[in-house]
Amino acid sequence: MKKTFSKLLALIVVAGSLSACSGAIVGGVYQSAWYDVYGNYCSGGNPRPGCNFYANGTKISASQDPYYGNSTYYYDYWSYTDSYGYYRTYTGYAWLSSTGILYDDYGNALNQQDGSEQASADVIAQAAAQEKQVSVIVGKTLAQKYALAEDKGILISQTLQAWAVLARDRARTESDVSVFATRLYGIDANKAKNAMTQAIATQSQQPLEDLNVDVAAHWGTTPEVSKQILKSWYKDEVAAYGIK
Repeated sequence: MKKTFSKLLALIVVAGSLSACSGAIVGGVYQSAWYDVYGNYCSGGNPRPGCNFYANGTKISASQDPYYGNSTYYYDYWSYTDSYGYYRTYTGYAWLSSTGILYDDYGNALNQQDGSEQASADVIAQAAAQEKQVSVIVGKTLAQKYALAEDKGILISQTLQAWAVLARDRARTESDVSVFATRLYGIDANKAKNAMTQAIATQSQQPLEDLNVDVAAHWGTTPEVSKQILKSWYKDEVAAYGIK
């Protein structure tokens, strides 16, 4: 059977590969090097405490720090603020880079030295406010670009951002995939699986095309527009499947 975009959509939902976008990079709005734990874009050149994640969600390690060549590790009792703004302690060898990032003896970026409970609370509040602000801006941009209702664009952005945050907090489960697929696409994961099974059994593309119709209805747009949005998000997968 010819590989269609709707088949790709079903594969994405079933496989749980919703990780292509975070709130800071929906539609390629932001493309700089450093991001915070919530996926928000950070301006500036070097990494720094709170802004030490790559665009794909992985965290910087000591060997990737721009000052690694001058690193010196000391054994001590360290206090720091972690990526989520919580006060933590660490006893052992660590290196405090000129970037302000504290690394343990395994090269893991702990985050910022000399944290405090009040500072942690302030960081959490600031991060939450920034996260909300960025998701709204990105959502409005998405809505304007594809002529969606503004609330739909914001919902899409916030859902993608929540998915990105979840991945940094813990491993995603099958239940997570189901919940986010429904929230983002308006598609039940079991329905997607059944559609794939039916399409393969009958050699018909219609069950898969129906999935894209459901997505369009959930977003309040046409199947052509929903297809365009998804193709822009999953351009690498689209290229791999040779989809036009």
